[in-house]
Amino acid sequence: MLLDCIRSIYETVETTRYEIIVVDNASIDGSVEALKSTFPEVVLIENDHNNWFTGATNQAMLKSTGEYILCLNPDTICRPRAIDRLVGFLGDHPDVGAVGPKLLNGDESLQPSCRNFLTNRRLVLQHIFPWRRMPNSCRKRTVLEYWDHGEPLRVDWIIGACILVRRVVVETVGLKDEGYPIFHEETDWCYRFMKAGWSTWFIPDAEVIHFGSQTVSKLWGRGLVLEFYKGKHRFIRKHYGLSALIMHRALLSGLLLARLMKTMLLGALRSDDEHRGEQTIIRRALALQLGLDRR
Repeated sequence: MLLDCIRSIYETVETTRYEIIVVDNASIDGSVEALKSTFPEVVLIENDHNNWFTGATNQAMLKSTGEYILCLNPDTICRPRAIDRLVGFLGDHPDVGAVGPKLLNGDESLQPSCRNFLTNRRLVLQHIFPWRRMPNSCRKRTVLEYWDHGEPLRVDWIIGACILVRRVVVETVGLKDEGYPIFHEETDWCYRFMKAGWSTWFIPDAEVIHFGSQTVSKLWGRGLVLEFYKGKHRFIRKHYGLSALIMHRALLSGLLLARLMKTMLLGALRSDDEHRGEQTIIRRALALQLGLDRR
């Protein structure tokens, strides 16, 4: 995937001058050797330990020299002129601090990448209404996960698989917070951009295929969702305070309990490994919200 990602950069960037920096987190699958033999001109940082996604990204940013910095996951494929269009957008909009493309799944279906900042009000609203059946204009204002991503839009934050930022913004607000090893570091970053007066935008005419969670799914499997929750907890505690975090965990506990009851009912009617596995993860997620699971 790494080689395909780099190859797509070379094949699709037409006007932007760039450098490519790869950070390897002590991989053992031959990635380093393959990279050196296939693309020897790429700048390579070899860690002797796993510095995680956020730490490795920060290493690359400190090494970089460009006016703009593109943080790009290795499990991505850039479509024609995607990077050029992202760079052009920042060049045309000096008040914008960061911009992201339309992400596509491997089958080229839409992968929703725009989000609202985490608030307890939005948590409740998201689970009360059948958003997928409501007008697109309403979804665009309230729950961006279900918006059709059909036009440029100022958003709260964008999925960090591909995000282009101004160097001056990074110099102003700082690097990514390494307290988020892998999830919600981009949420925190975009929130800090916003607090410093910089906006974040999504543009649909730049397209990037993102296969998604290829490495971390092997590491955590079904437990991947628990790592998302941990990132959310850190974000809310850091930016909204302890009382907001307590309320968030209480609300989410109620939602998880309702989901667990539904899954147990379905499992009783159709006894299978799928429902048993889901019940296990929901129980662990519920324990995490209640402070009983500290893994």
